[in-house]
Amino acid sequence: MTIFFAIASTILGSIIGAGFSTGQEVFYFFSQYKSTSFWYISVASFLIFLILLYFSNSVFENGILNRVLRLYIVLFSFVTLIVMFSAFGQLGFEFLGVNRYLFTILCFVLSIVIYSHGFTSVINVNKVVVSLLISTIFIIFLKDTFSKEVLLQFDVLTDSLKKLYSTPLSPILYATYNSLLAFPVIYKLKNRFKPRELKVGIIIASILIFILLNFINIIILSNPSSQTSQMPLLKATDNHVLQAILILCTFLEILTTILANYVGLCYSIKSSEIQNIIMITALLLGFNGFEQLLRSLYSLMGYLGIGVIIMMLLSIFLKERQLK
Repeated sequence: MTIFFAIASTILGSIIGAGFSTGQEVFYFFSQYKSTSFWYISVASFLIFLILLYFSNSVFENGILNRVLRLYIVLFSFVTLIVMFSAFGQLGFEFLGVNRYLFTILCFVLSIVIYSHGFTSVINVNKVVVSLLISTIFIIFLKDTFSKEVLLQFDVLTDSLKKLYSTPLSPILYATYNSLLAFPVIYKLKNRFKPRELKVGIIIASILIFILLNFINIIILSNPSSQTSQMPLLKATDNHVLQAILILCTFLEILTTILANYVGLCYSIKSSEIQNIIMITALLLGFNGFEQLLRSLYSLMGYLGIGVIIMMLLSIFLKERQLK
């Protein structure tokens, strides 16, 4: 069981970054659609599971699809690095009152130090941080939210099914972006664990994503005042201890997401000089505002991700036709 959770937490660590752990990403893609958001979360979680499972079973040979996938990984790694650096600085400024630029630089330094210890350190950090984050969100959900009868009535959820057609791309954008974000980590894990262990880890990770998204969504919807913040989840509880734990988890999750994206750069680009140029450029662009970067760049990468997924599906179709 320890192996399965190590795999699941490593996958989660590559997906749960600043947008997820602060609630901004959940609010933008799901919570703003109120009761319909619960169905969108279900669709997105299932799509993430299918795409991750596909990655675990696939070998991308040299060819146009492999080149396109590597290019996309470079792009979304670059985009995510920008957002993560910005989020680290914003978090330090908003909750600790420290200069945002200094904290952005600190994030860059810390990520280099942690990664220098190898991929095993990423796995070990994720096991601790993901466990702490899940426990804290669950406590906040039970303590501050579950007693409030907000959007938990079955009749409200049933009626919201009729509205699903209104924003069909929201769960798809979220699922494609975050699944492809985890691809380099899946690629690394395939070399370390058996296929069955990896698949069980993916199942556990997908279930945890579904549960966490729903918990965060309900917490945000139950606290309307928090929705105006750039980090709504961190503003959703008045308990200073729980808030401090969430802030700590967010700092650490930002670092693990940066490390996962650095793995992506190493997978796609072999030149260390180019890798360093991309990292430094992302750091400089990360001095911009967190909320604006997340909303504009994540949606863009979601649309590009849909194109990559379509190409993958076409490649499967063409291979099957060749075998007949």
